[in-house]
Amino acid sequence: MVKAPSTCRSSGVCVAVVMLGLTLVHGVPATLFAANCAVTTVGLTPLDDLGAGTYQGEPGGLYAGGANERPPAHDAAGRARAAAIAPINGAIVLISIGMSNTTQEFSRFVPLAMNHPARNPALRVVDCAAGGQHAAIAADPNTPYWNVVRQRLLQAGVDSSQVRAAWIKEAIPNPALPFPADAIELQGYFRAIAQNLHDKFPNLDLAYFSSRIYAGYATGVSTLNPEPWAYQSGFAVKWLIDDQVTGDPGLNYDPHAGPVEVPWLAWGPYLWADGLVPRSDGLIWRCSDFQNDGTHPSVGGATKVAQMLLDFFTTDATATPWFLRPAAAIEDPGIVAGATEFRLLRARPNPFTERVSIPLSGSIARVAARVLDPTGRLVARIRCEAAAGGGPAALVWDGRNTSGSRVPAGAYWIEARSDGEVARARLTRVE
Repeated sequence: MVKAPSTCRSSGVCVAVVMLGLTLVHGVPATLFAANCAVTTVGLTPLDDLGAGTYQGEPGGLYAGGANERPPAHDAAGRARAAAIAPINGAIVLISIGMSNTTQEFSRFVPLAMNHPARNPALRVVDCAAGGQHAAIAADPNTPYWNVVRQRLLQAGVDSSQVRAAWIKEAIPNPALPFPADAIELQGYFRAIAQNLHDKFPNLDLAYFSSRIYAGYATGVSTLNPEPWAYQSGFAVKWLIDDQVTGDPGLNYDPHAGPVEVPWLAWGPYLWADGLVPRSDGLIWRCSDFQNDGTHPSVGGATKVAQMLLDFFTTDATATPWFLRPAAAIEDPGIVAGATEFRLLRARPNPFTERVSIPLSGSIARVAARVLDPTGRLVARIRCEAAAGGGPAALVWDGRNTSGSRVPAGAYWIEARSDGEVARARLTRVE
């Protein structure tokens, strides 16, 4: 049995994490304490921007060698698994595993996924995360949490045999260890969680881990997982996946390499950004993205994560074969299949705030493009701009609708037509 860390700090103040995901100190909910909105940065570099740089001697990047892309062989293995996923008794089930933040974010993702116009009709998305179920609890296969997971599946009309993919986001409450010991401890919990997933879901093929969102606004008694521990949780994910890639037998997913212990592991969306300092893709975290405790996401913050999840599952090559209808599957990252010659290349930046550019490839003699919301309704018509210096032409959108008003944050689709060919790409606008 995995021993959960103590919830009593050295000062004698005890912190109880309850099923609603609130922190209580002497019976007072943490949400009564105001977030510290002045801490708009903690001066750390997101892992995907850190690259070959280091943090306390540890290299950045989401994967080994400072890279943000999966190692080729590992990527190929994930793609092969994804391509082989088929419904079991009519369903392909994607679940979440985690704590209060996880369920708040994934519960916003569920309707986005289930109402997506290109969703695989067999796909079922079930939120199995629950408040208070931190890393040590999920790492123990005998805790009541796993009964909660089973009940969530039954309530959704599916069972454990139909689960094919999982999203995991966990943390250690009230961390005290210095780096890298804290990340090593969390990595150990992640390892046990991955093994539990294999044991409890016999047909689960793919497991995607994410780090925490920004926690610089946490204040007062809201010490569930403050900075720099929220940032450092990314290293636990990175090291876990690196160990699988380098052949750790306890993380083996390949039946040809020995006993299978876990599913194939990879990063889901990387969620951390340094407060109001824009990440290279434009991601920021405002104080308004959080509840009063500065730790749990507000509705807007949870929706932001939900949109990042939707972007991941509708573009990643290991997800699109089973998440989307076969005809809507994405051939390349950032491109929704349509034409074989006429293409929309990767949008920059995406997510965006004020302006986004989508380069074009192929025959572009006559291009008509429009922006659609997730239900397929027209939002705007956009123009094609010639690039300076002979580069590719691009579609440019200023984030405004046909009336000239700035559109709300959320997910949108670009649909472009050229000489009878059609290409589509997904965009996310953030505030």
